[in-house]
Amino acid sequence: MRAANGLGSRAAEALWAASSGWAGRVLLRPPRRWTTSGRERVLVIAAHADDEAMGCAGTVIRHSQAGDLVRIAIVTDGARSKAHGIDAVSMRAIREQEAKRAAAAMGAPCDWIGLHEGDWSDAEGKAAVRRVMEEVAPTIVYAPSNIDYQVEHRRLARLVGSLLGDLAAAPEVRIYAVQVPLTPLLVNLVHDVSDLEPSIDSVLRCYATQQESISRTFRLRRYAARFYGVATQVEGFCALPAEIYSSLHQRTPSHFRALYIRAWRDPLAAAVGSAERLSWRRKVRAARNANG
Repeated sequence: MRAANGLGSRAAEALWAASSGWAGRVLLRPPRRWTTSGRERVLVIAAHADDEAMGCAGTVIRHSQAGDLVRIAIVTDGARSKAHGIDAVSMRAIREQEAKRAAAAMGAPCDWIGLHEGDWSDAEGKAAVRRVMEEVAPTIVYAPSNIDYQVEHRRLARLVGSLLGDLAAAPEVRIYAVQVPLTPLLVNLVHDVSDLEPSIDSVLRCYATQQESISRTFRLRRYAARFYGVATQVEGFCALPAEIYSSLHQRTPSHFRALYIRAWRDPLAAAVGSAERLSWRRKVRAARNANG
């Protein structure tokens, strides 16, 4: 039965990938392509160790290679993960080790903030994230968003939004996806990381305890590659001004769906919450037009 499910899932993925390729040829308006000056100060903020790798491992590697200053901040300890039946105390220690190995593989230092998952106050979170923001003074922030189903991801996004106005100079915010796709409705910055596939695999393998959830990330990357007409992997972001990110996260989030372990229902993850994505798209575009 397991083998049949696996074959069926691969067949479903092939169908959705082909559909993505067709949709890209028919609907695609060329998005902005990722570049860097090599002089950026980059802060990657993640609720859990592995979010940053699933969302932007290749992009972090490329920033590091280009000479940008890059720092990764992991806000919670991820101790509530039930993977492999590991107890919370051991899981906390393991995930910290995994995060630091992954960050090293991406060529960036890791700030392990390690607040107790599901049991931290806004005051604690704000103090910790503000400290890192002030130290880095980022020109670019990679962050989660309310386009997500996971409570800690959305909570961190609201917290980040509340702090951006405190920075001396507002950075560009680039929202990354974890297991809920942004979809082409929101992706306006595309990074072809196909040539970094071995390096990305090495980063993701650092998270040995989280491989089941990580496996779904590859499907998002492959669908995006077909849509944008590149080789194997794409990391796509919603890039927007800090003030728009902040305003969008003052609202109550809508309902979204993550990718399931099998590919059968992947289109639902893109379809559920489309109205909210479209609302965000209008606001992001309006801001871009207003800023020239």
